[in-house]
Parts: sequence; C-alpha cells; structure tokens
Amino acid sequence: MRIDDSPSVLVHSTDRHQQTSSTSCIVLKQANPNPRGGFKTLYLLAGDFVQADLPICVQTTKDITFPVCTLQPDRIYTLRIFHLNDLHHELRSTHPELGDTHRFSQMVKYVNQARAVSAQQGDVLFISVGDDHIGNPFDELLGTDAHNFQLSAAYYAYSAAGLDAGVIGNHELDRGSALLAKAIIQNANFPLLSANLYGSCYLGAAHYSPALIGVTANGLRVGMVGLTTVIATRLGTKDDPDFKAEDVLSILRRVLPVLAPQVDIVLLLSHVGYNGVVNGTVRHALACGDVDVARVVAELAIEKPILLIGGHTHTQLNTAGLETYHYQIPVAQAGGYGSHLGEILIQVSPSLTSRKPKVTIEACLHPIKLRDETARLQAGYDPTQYEQESDIDSDFETTIMSPLYKKLQYKLGEVIGYAGDLADLQTAQIIQTRYRGQLAIANFMNDAIVARSFQFPRRADGSQQVDFAVFNASGICQGVKPAHPITYNDWYKVMPFADLIVVVTMTGQEVQQLLMSNAQRLVRPEQVVSQAELAGYAVSYGFLHFSRQVRYQIVLGATTAQASAQQIYIHGQPIESVLTQKFRVAFGDFVALRGAGGENWKGQTRQDGRPALGFDVTALAKEETGLVYHDEIIKFIREYGVVDSLSGVITDERLSIVSTAY
Repeated sequence: MRIDDSPSVLVHSTDRHQQTSSTSCIVLKQANPNPRGGFKTLYLLAGDFVQADLPICVQTTKDITFPVCTLQPDRIYTLRIFHLNDLHHELRSTHPELGDTHRFSQMVKYVNQARAVSAQQGDVLFISVGDDHIGNPFDELLGTDAHNFQLSAAYYAYSAAGLDAGVIGNHELDRGSALLAKAIIQNANFPLLSANLYGSCYLGAAHYSPALIGVTANGLRVGMVGLTTVIATRLGTKDDPDFKAEDVLSILRRVLPVLAPQVDIVLLLSHVGYNGVVNGTVRHALACGDVDVARVVAELAIEKPILLIGGHTHTQLNTAGLETYHYQIPVAQAGGYGSHLGEILIQVSPSLTSRKPKVTIEACLHPIKLRDETARLQAGYDPTQYEQESDIDSDFETTIMSPLYKKLQYKLGEVIGYAGDLADLQTAQIIQTRYRGQLAIANFMNDAIVARSFQFPRRADGSQQVDFAVFNASGICQGVKPAHPITYNDWYKVMPFADLIVVVTMTGQEVQQLLMSNAQRLVRPEQVVSQAELAGYAVSYGFLHFSRQVRYQIVLGATTAQASAQQIYIHGQPIESVLTQKFRVAFGDFVALRGAGGENWKGQTRQDGRPALGFDVTALAKEETGLVYHDEIIKFIREYGVVDSLSGVITDERLSIVSTAY
C-alpha cells in the first residue's frame, strides 16, 4: 500500500523504522484505494491509538480533511459487502482424482458479477478478515523469512481481484513481522488494518493502519476498524521484541468515538473469534471474542449503522440469512479455508426528522462448490452441486492464478516418499483418534523430530539433540492415501501450519505437571462428539502427543477434573527419580510461544468440562531453532523414503488409557 505524501511519524532506514515524533498524535492521511475496488477515495487514520494522549484528536492539514457527508435525505443508498476470512492461502485446493477446486476464482466471479451491475444496484466492497496465509503450499512462495521471500500469493491475488481492505490475522505473523512487511509493500495494493498491534520495528505506518475511511462512488463514507486477536499471535520475538498487542476492548473504546462521527457506516473487521452459541453450544470459550466486542460497541451508543464481520474461529454464521445478532449488532463470519464467501446487503436512508438513519440489513453465505470429476460418472449426477467452468471467473483464473500455479508446480507434484499400506495413515482414522489417545502418525512425527535434532542449530550450551518431542493434536489435519506416493502437497495437508521448532528446558517435575494437565485434555469415552466437531477444532482442548522417550498412563477417573497421569517414565527412568533433572523438549511454537491459542497452554484453569488443571508452557526457558516443524518431517521422509511401521507409524507402550489405576 503506497501512501501519498503527508505528515508522517516515521522515517525509514532499510527495512526497520524508528519513531521520530510523539506517538500521541493520530494523523489523517490520504491514500490510494485499490483501483479495481469499490472505493473512490481513501483516508487512513495513522498512528498509535494505544499510546495516544486522551482526549484523542486527529491531525489534519489544509489539503487533507475528513470527507463530508453528501447523502441526501430519504434516498436509499445500497452497499453490498463480500467478505472472506481465514483463507489460509487456500486459493485453490488440489486433488489428483477429484480435480482442483478453484476457490478464490469462484469468489471473484461472485464479486465481479455484482460489480458489473453496481451502477444500478449500489456500491460493492470486497474485504478479508485475516489469516490469509499459512496452510497451503503457496506459503512456499512466502519463504521462511524476509531473506528468502518471493511473493504473497494471497495479497497478489487479492489486489488483482479488487480487494478493498484486509486485517492482519495472527497467522500473518507466523514467519515474522519483517516478512509480513515485505509482503505488504510488494503485493498488497489495498490497506491492511489493525488497531491494537503496535511497537514493531518492521511494521509501521507504511504497512498498516488502525482504521480507514473509504468513500464509494455513490458517496457513502465507510469506516473500518481492524482488530487482531491476542491469542496465538507471534509477538515479542528476538528480532522484534517490542511488537505487542493491546487489549481489543480497550482499543475499541479509543478508536470508535474518533471514527464513527466521520462516517455513514462502520464495519468492525474482527479477527478476534466468535464466542457465541452455534447450534446450541459455545464452541469457542474465548476470554475476549466477538460477543464482547459487540457489548462494548453497544455501551458506546454509536448512532451509526455498525456491522461486525469476523474471523479467526472459522465459524459459519448466517447460513440461513441474517440470524446472528449480539447487543443488536449484526455479526457475520464465513467459515474458513475458502469454504464460503459471505455477503451482506445494507441499505441506508438518511432521515430529515431523526439523527439515526433508516437501515435494513440482509446477509447470507455462498458455499464454494467442490470439484469432483468422479461424480460425473455416477447415476443422478447434479452439475449444480459441483464446481463447473461456469462457476469460475475464467479471465481471472487465466491471467492471475495460472502464473501462480506455475511457480508452485515443481513443489506441488514433487514426490517426497511413499506411504505404507496402513489404515493408521487414513484421514478418517486420524480424525477419529487424534483427540482421544495415541495416534500413530503423531508418534512418527515426534520420533522423527528427535532423530532430526542431531542436526539442529547448536544452542547456547552447545547441545543439539533434544530429549523428546511434543506436538499438539490440532496441528495434524488429515492423512495420506495408503500404498501410494506422497507428494509435497499431500504432506502439507497433513500438517499445514508453519509451526517453528522451539526447544524448551523442563525439569522432570514440570514434565509431570505437563502430563497431568494433558490427561485432562483428552476427549473422554463418555463424551458424545459429532463427526463435524472431531473434524474441526470444536473439541480441541490442547491434547499433546509425545515421542517414544516418554511413557505414561492416563487414568480417566470419574470426571475430567479427576483424570491424572501416572506411571510416568522418561528415558526409562521413573519420574520420581528425575524430578530435578533438566530435559530439552522440542515443541511447536503454537504451544511453546503462543500457548496454543484457545487450547489453554498458558496456565489458565477451567471448570467448564474442559481441562481443569492449567500449565504454562510459555513461561519456561526456551530457545528458537528457526526450523519449521513440517519441513523437518519432510526431510525425514525424504531420507527414509517410506512412511510406514518401519519408519515409526506405530502405536506402542508410550501411552495407555485406563478407567482406574491398578
């Protein structure tokens, strides 16, 4: 995003920046909107709302002032908003037998069709609510850090599709703030938002803003505020130690009163997560979620139409029309991994007799159709249920997406090894088992990390090898086809997240406490759990799998709170004899640095049927290796050639689950 010359609070030197004037001032800047998007003019509220002096004032200039209201009383203004969230680079889903699902090109077709008739039907905006990266081989074009960055396929495609704004999600920072800064400058021809991130030495006013005001062709002034979850966000790293996130609700109380008086409509782009009821259950018991955001908005009593468009929890809201409200604030979210495209239709009519305009809002989700070439051969084939060429924006696919595919072709189809003829490798088996006990493919992965650790970078004490390895169940998302070659793309789908390997130093006593907490994170036999919940993260309580050097027993007890870890051995030694001994343990950074997000590895305790015994992994001494977990597994597969029982896909004595102790 290139910003026009105007008063700046930043001076750039190479890729880092330093503050050169007080952070107490918020500056209104004019910026260039995406030329393919729906804004005619664009203004950014630049600065640090976290540390701004109260009362907050916005610095304007003679040439750059807030846009004035041009809406005419009793005229109806229509705004159509298309939204996606948590795409995780899943621009396209590949399958060797079913064919490729062109998810983003389907979305582009919806948006472009609406824009083709926008002169008659009002304005059209297209937005993303974060986590645009991490989870697909397109991440390989990002690189692992700023030094080997090539491009952000997501931001490149979004820019070409006319995206009007995006939010920085937590996974945007998985590979560091320096890499994200490069991705934004090089590929994002639209503004990125986050009001509560601050203090980075790489990300400054040239990269993102707290809020924006966009003016449409019909004169609607649309205000947007970006919010980034503080859960599972990689902050305060060695190379960017002062990068922090402010409490979402506190920052909202600062930004909204400044923004709302200057606009006709407010959109809260909330990559915070939905913590309301879905199908009778609160699936994500977040400390702060969209329900809390809506409550604060209601308390502020803003006399403008406000919509909350969310992300982070991959929740499908408004599947049967606009049905989700909290504190009279409409809330929307469109699933994840390109499962749906959300659409909101808002009509505003200013009144001569009231300060509040007349507003009507509708919403829906458009399911993205899956490609299935094998279905054509089946009786009763209904082409409307599956992706057809007519569902795709063919011009966009040809001119924008195809060149990206070519950049990845060598990676996607590259064979890294072969799968043995084992049921334990099948996706159905993994989904059924990963939260419920020992998982053969997790055993393989953790044992592989221990074997690979002989080649880890030397740590401060000169050591390389780790004593054992740990990985969270929710990081293993599917299996591979038994008795078939394994491609790079196949394994990426097994473990799509870019977890960095972090070596944590733990005493035997701390390992014992970790295992005690882990015993209470199991999905218990008596729990009634649907296939949909098992397939997603709804029952992900943070259960961990261990390498073979750890052996223990989970005694279920009568309730979750009574579950315990017993008969614990490390390297064959009973835990009681090594309580003070120190062990080097390989974790993914999702657990070691971020506390596993909502999976509660930051010491919290709960009494709601979930783990009652907390343990804070993030508080322990640790060293980052700079290595990516799934990359090390791929190296192991290349070395051994096969993924089977001989290379470690086994269940063994490392974990047993019993109802009561012997």
